[in-house]
Amino acid sequence: MPSRLLTAIFFVLCLMAYAPQAGAADGETGLVIAGSAKSPVKIEVFSDFECPGCRYLFFNTIQPVMKNYGDRVSIVYYEFPLDMHQYARPASRYVSAAARLGDQNKLLTLFETIFADQDKWAEDGNLEACVSRALSPEDLQKVKNMLEAERESIEQDIDRDIQVGMNRKINATPTIFINHAGKQERVVIPPNVNTYTLLSWRLNGLLGQ
Repeated sequence: MPSRLLTAIFFVLCLMAYAPQAGAADGETGLVIAGSAKSPVKIEVFSDFECPGCRYLFFNTIQPVMKNYGDRVSIVYYEFPLDMHQYARPASRYVSAAARLGDQNKLLTLFETIFADQDKWAEDGNLEACVSRALSPEDLQKVKNMLEAERESIEQDIDRDIQVGMNRKINATPTIFINHAGKQERVVIPPNVNTYTLLSWRLNGLLGQ
C-alpha cells in the first residue's frame, strides 16, 4: 500500500489522535505482557478472551509486534470481558490471578494458550484444563489458591480495567491505543486493512525508523 494512502488512512482512523493520556489511575491497571515502563511506545489493548477478533489480533498483530519491536514497545492488556460471552470473565480471573505470579513469560504463555484453545473452552467452559497446559502443576495450584483466597481483589482488578475502558467510551473489543511521549491515539482498523501493516507503519514513525 502506498505510503501516502497509509498516512491518510491512519489519520482518518485515529479517533483521538494526540489527545492527552488518561489519568494516572490507568497506570495502576492492565497486564504488561511485553516491554516495560521504559519502552518508548506503549500499545494498550482492551480485550475479551472469548472474542474471536481479539484472538485474531493477538496472533496476527500483537505477537508480530513483540517479535519485531522487542523492548521498544510495551504491550499492556486490559481485561474487558463482554456480557455476551459466558466464560470471558472466568478466563479473566485465571489470567489476573496468574499475573500475580510475577513472571511476564508465564503470563504471556497463558495468553497464548487461552487464545489458542478459545474454541474449546468457550464451548465447554473447562478453563482449568486449558490453564494446566500453560502453567506447571505448582503454578496452577498457586493460581487456584489465589482464586479462592484473593477472589475479591481479583474481581476488583478486572473491574478497574473495565472502568478504564468505560471511561474511554469503549463498547467493543478489541480496541487499541498507542501511547508515545505523553500523547495517546485511539486506533480503529477498518475491514480489508491489515492491522499489523498499519500499526507497524505508525510504530516506525514514532520510533524514527
